[in-house]
Order: sequence, then C-alpha cells, then structure tokens
Amino acid sequence: MKVIGTILSIRGSSAAEAFFEKETPPIHAILKTKDEVIFEVVEIKNNQVVSLIALTEIKETSQGEELFFEGEKISVKLNNKILGRIFDLFGNPLDNKEFKNTKPYPLFLKKEEKIYTELKENQILETGIKVIDLLTPFRGGDKVGLFGGAGVGKTILITELIHNLSLKKIGYSIFGGVGERIREGNDLYETLKKVEVLDDVAIYLGQMDASAGARMRAAFSAVTAAKFLLDKKDKDVFLFIDNIFRYALAGMEVGATLGKNPSELGYQATLDKDLADLQEKIQGNEKSSITSLQAVYVPADDITDPAVVSIFSHLDASLVLSRDIAEKGIYPAVDILHSHSLGINKDLVGEKHYNIAQKVKAIFQKYQELSSIINILGTEELSHDDKIIARRAERLQRFLTQPFFTTESFNVKKGVYVPVEKTVSDCERIIKGDFDDVPVEEFYMIGTLDEIKRK
Repeated sequence: MKVIGTILSIRGSSAAEAFFEKETPPIHAILKTKDEVIFEVVEIKNNQVVSLIALTEIKETSQGEELFFEGEKISVKLNNKILGRIFDLFGNPLDNKEFKNTKPYPLFLKKEEKIYTELKENQILETGIKVIDLLTPFRGGDKVGLFGGAGVGKTILITELIHNLSLKKIGYSIFGGVGERIREGNDLYETLKKVEVLDDVAIYLGQMDASAGARMRAAFSAVTAAKFLLDKKDKDVFLFIDNIFRYALAGMEVGATLGKNPSELGYQATLDKDLADLQEKIQGNEKSSITSLQAVYVPADDITDPAVVSIFSHLDASLVLSRDIAEKGIYPAVDILHSHSLGINKDLVGEKHYNIAQKVKAIFQKYQELSSIINILGTEELSHDDKIIARRAERLQRFLTQPFFTTESFNVKKGVYVPVEKTVSDCERIIKGDFDDVPVEEFYMIGTLDEIKRK
C-alpha cells in the first residue's frame, strides 16, 4: 500500500480536500485512510490539491491523516448470483450471506464505450395495473418518473410493479434505494420475499444514514448492476430508483460542503449535469433494454421545484400521484390529467386502446370542470348530459383502483393482475353506459367488471 497524500481539510460529514506532493490521483480514484475510511476523488483543483467526497463515515478522520491508493477507481462487486440479494454501494452483502468470486465493475463509463440509445419502441410492457396500462403505458427502454409528495403511495406502487413484472417472467429487476429510511429497505426485502419474487430482484442501498457521497453513488451502483444483468442474462432489465430526488439532494449537500456556489433554492450549480451523468448511463444494448422507473419526491407538493423540473427533462413518461386523490381512498392515486406517456400512440397500443384512453381522459377533464358545481350544489343542479358524465367519471375513477398483491397483509382483498385488453374493454363498457345503474361503490377495488354481481 502506497502513501500518496494527506488530508488537508475536512469539510462537514461529506467531503474533504487532500494534498499530494508529487502526482495527484485521477478522477473517481478510491483513497483510504489506515482506518478504512473511503474517499473518492471528484475534482482536481491544481497539480497538488484534489477535492474528495466521503463514501463512508468520517467522524474519526482528522486533518493531516495519511491517504493510501491502490490504483482502483470506484466500482461495485458483481457476479452472476446477485439476484435475491441486498448490497451496499460497493457490492458488499447486507444480508449476512457469503458473496464470493466477484469482479469489480467501474461505476463510470470509459470514453471509448458505446452508448446505445435505441428504444424498443414497438414493445409496450404490460404491468397488470389498470390505470397505468390504459393511460400511461410503458415502452421497453423508457424512463418513467413517479412523482408525488410524502405518503401518497410511491414505494408501494414500485413494489407492486416489481412483483407483476416478475410474475410475467419478462425480465429481472434492480432496486436502487437512495436516501430513504433504513426500515424501508428492510420492508422491501421482506415484502418481495413474502410474495416470492425476491429471486428475480437485486437491491442496492445508500440509505438515509449513509454519507451524501454514498447516497449519490448507490444510484450508480444500481445502474451498473442493471447493465451487468443485461449483458449476462440476455433478458430485459427493470431499474427502480427510490428516490431520485434524494440523489439530487445528496448532490446539493456535497456541493455545499465542497464550498460550491449554489444556484436557485440552494441546489448545486451542477444539478443538471449530476442528473444527466446518471440518466445517460441507463442504456440498453442491441438485444435488450433497461426500463427505469424513478420515484420523485415532490417537496411541499411543488411540481415547479428546480430538481423536479430538471428530472422531468429526462423522462419518457410520468405518473403523478395526487394527495387529494389519495385522501379520497383512490389507490393507486394517479392524477390522470397530469400524467403522460409517449406510449399512448395509435401505432403502439392500437386504435381501440388509444380511442378509449382519450375518451376516459376527456370524461375526467369534464368532471374536473364540473367539480366546483358538484361540491357546492350537488349533481342535481347539473344538466342531463353533465349528470351522465359525472356518473361515468365516478365509476371510472373507482374502477381504476386496484387491490395489490404486495398489500394483501393489511388489505382484506387479494391482489389482482388485469390484462390490458380486459381493462380497455371494461372501460369501454362503462363509457357506453352499460353500468350506469350499478351503485358506484361496486366498482371500488375490483379487478374486472366480471366481479360485479348485477341484480
């Protein structure tokens, strides 16, 4: 082990500066102290001073401490047996099981590596979740944002998607936990184990108690593992990141501790670049695709937050979860009028699906316009045509709820998987008025209209 420098200064709990007499290490080089505190080089300030981010706790580290370099750059340990396991950002197992015969894979692309950008645009991925398959279908290779404030069901929806994609055996899933609570990682692991899909998932965590640098790099570890599976398993891969907003916050924390001038609302000036570095790494290959779904916490339900806006620019589809809808007991609490997908295209989903989706949106749009009258005066003051629209909107809204497999332990109803063709045909029947005489509560938390027993 070679001594190459000393710590010049410690900056908060996330960063440091180091001094080198002779030669500075390269960007993304891993440096360690004698106590195995790990740093990554992120900036070369001049030919003797570099900026570092901490990837482990630095409480006991002090100014003047020696740094050692073994020639390695930041990487994650991988092998063919990562599925069914849970790891930290370095690929060290967190489930107290052995993990042998691994190889380090760098977290950052080499300049000469090819970036493959073509989407499987003719492939729509069926999720079995009615509101998604009908109104915001995913294409293979899409980047999907799941937007919402605290407590509106983002993590539950992600868990259900992991379950359903595993159920159909169309690929493998990687979950990257970025800046979330410690118990959430454990809950996810136990839930996936309980519903018997853990063997198709690998989990990488950089949780709330980790340093800001570790939280940022955990996202890259998850992406690197996804690309590894893509190449080794010859199947599509689904990448779930929860939460990409916490990734942006970790970058803001690192920028602040490194003394960088902030931009709007305190975010780092490099916010757009930090997000682009991660998003551009999420690429498929000539045979298979990586479809990513990224939970986006919306602070104070403010969709105009700079980090949220910056994330939007990288997405092909967005699911917006609404607190107002969740408060009505409508789950998943998707705000249909503010969600969108490039997958809603006649050439992709077919003319019937496209037309029904547009009619459903039009009914919800008109219902929203009528909502103030309904809230004040009730439906009796509406015209005959508006009463019909309100009646069908209420039935559609409840029909697009769904019991989940992953919530069966605290829900009286068993989870359901609904094929997209059945969702489309059932919505068509509601739109035509075939179920106008059925009480609205009969549509709540069912799979298909076949479950409604008519008198």
